[in-house]
Amino acid sequence: MLRSIARQRFFFNLGALSAAVILIVAAAAFGPGAVRGIGLGIGIGGSATSVVFIALLVHHRRLEGEPELRVFGHALGLWSILAGAIATVTVWEIVGAAAFGPDATRWVTLANGLAIAALACAGLIAHEICTERVVHVLEVVERPPREPV
Repeated sequence: MLRSIARQRFFFNLGALSAAVILIVAAAAFGPGAVRGIGLGIGIGGSATSVVFIALLVHHRRLEGEPELRVFGHALGLWSILAGAIATVTVWEIVGAAAFGPDATRWVTLANGLAIAALACAGLIAHEICTERVVHVLEVVERPPREPV
């Protein structure tokens, strides 16, 4: 179970980083209609994926050593905070793509892409330095010498 949730965290953050790169490139290279469509699509897909990932985290037992943030006496898991922040940014991307004009949409899409990239990089870094990773132990055992045949 531990390895599967760790794998899901890794691929969630990697997918978020990929989506952020697409948003940044779209804001810099494409026309207003394409930026709006890409922003809307990535916003919907990103918010749905984030909500599913948060639901998986709710039903996952946190182990000793997982990173957490203490706020007013309550412990919040780092992965839940990052997924919630990414969900918030993707919902803002949906609002920005649907409600603003072409120039504002381009800048909102660029800012959201940079924010998602920063959150995804933080998640990937936290995944790599987390203490819950599996450590293999090598045990050296002395064997009796072989007899010649």
